[in-house]
Amino acid sequence: MKPILIPSPATLAAPDAQRGLIARVVACDEAADAAVAAIRTPVELAAKQRAWRATWLESLGGLPERTPLEARTTGVIECEGYRIEKVLLQSQPGVYVTGLLYLPVDPKFKAPYPGLLVVHGHSNEGKLRDVYRHMATLAVKAGFGVFAPDPISQGERRQWTAQYDTQDCAVEHTSIGARSWLVGWNFARFRLWDAVRSIDYMATRQDLDLSRLAVAGNSGGGTMSAYLQAFDERIKVACPNCYVSSLREVIRERGCHDSEQFFHGQLANGFNHAALAALGQPRVDLLIGARHADYFPIAGVRSTFGILQGLHNRIGASSRVALYSCDGPHGWDESSRQAALAWLRYQVKGEASPYCGQKDGKVFLDVAELRKIPDDSGHSAPELPFPMEQGWVVESGQVRDLPGFKSIYTLVAEEANRLARIRASGRRDLRAIVRRRAGIRPLAELPPTDETAFDHTFKWWYLKGLEGPLAENHAAILATLGRSRV
Repeated sequence: MKPILIPSPATLAAPDAQRGLIARVVACDEAADAAVAAIRTPVELAAKQRAWRATWLESLGGLPERTPLEARTTGVIECEGYRIEKVLLQSQPGVYVTGLLYLPVDPKFKAPYPGLLVVHGHSNEGKLRDVYRHMATLAVKAGFGVFAPDPISQGERRQWTAQYDTQDCAVEHTSIGARSWLVGWNFARFRLWDAVRSIDYMATRQDLDLSRLAVAGNSGGGTMSAYLQAFDERIKVACPNCYVSSLREVIRERGCHDSEQFFHGQLANGFNHAALAALGQPRVDLLIGARHADYFPIAGVRSTFGILQGLHNRIGASSRVALYSCDGPHGWDESSRQAALAWLRYQVKGEASPYCGQKDGKVFLDVAELRKIPDDSGHSAPELPFPMEQGWVVESGQVRDLPGFKSIYTLVAEEANRLARIRASGRRDLRAIVRRRAGIRPLAELPPTDETAFDHTFKWWYLKGLEGPLAENHAAILATLGRSRV
């Protein structure tokens, strides 16, 4: 992975330094967009995909080995028109994943049911959060077999002790993320691997058909949906909502926030949102969902979608790409869920609906009609059809109480100890390794330094469970550029 090293004039004033930093992000992101727009053939795309994937895997820190899932069902909940199996599996030894498998019982649907993985955004409730239950319920009632696993630090998968359970899950995510960086990992490594192993579990089920496997999610689940369609070739249909935009617009709006959404050196190596979306082409029928007042800015969504559409047309892809956007703030409102469901029904099952089908030989998505669906994001959610505790996979409601539980903190600590042993035998090479990994030049090559402080309007950056100093966010932005300082 090549670092990008751009000298800073020593005379920059504070406001100029801020503008200069954002300008670097914009320039690198636009260059990455241009590289995608320059692809003309499937052969060129395949070559780019190999390079992007290598960059991504290196920034993730590689992935774990596949180990036995040790999957088991701990209970069943009977609901009207469907049933829910409570599933416990291990994505790595001792790393327990809790999930709910929704299966139709309506006789008009026959097994094996087309598989859908619903991945979740940030919420302490995890798989039992109302908006995610709604999507799973819509899909199972349409004949899908839906697996909905808890993300790390959410639902039944808290990694800290009970005294921190009321703390927002994003705090724990970034705490893990900060520690992961110290050993050359990214928090997305764990999130992505959990999702891949969830698909492995779905593949063991005789009552699921994964030939047109789909994934859908919102916010942090939109992130994982976009990652999975790019990474796992078993995914054929994807509906990421409220994530895909452009890195320049996101960083300009919010800075760097969730630790799984930004990778060291990604912009220096041309791996931005357009590249991520293109990694799944032409395999994936992709519906990008967005909202006009989101903090994943709609301007970036439209820009990236335009680049993807152009690529699609140039390479003559047989897959389909579409964009659904509607008014409102960040969230998976009813019209966005219905758009995803219509896309899934048509692309996975071949079922046309008033919202999605084929007309004059072309696939259509009726955006105007979908936008007429009232926004329900500000209304009270209906109660669970069963007590919250009945939806727990683990009796206590937390996997940390299971024998053999291993937290992500423990995995990071084990890796740190492993690296320490290696470093002890190769201390001579440590300086060169640090320079290479951090993009640090020898002293003789450095220009005059500028120590001027500058402000950024965005503060949501957690390292210690609180709002961190702005300098931490600046460091995260620089990391996307392959830099370690201004």
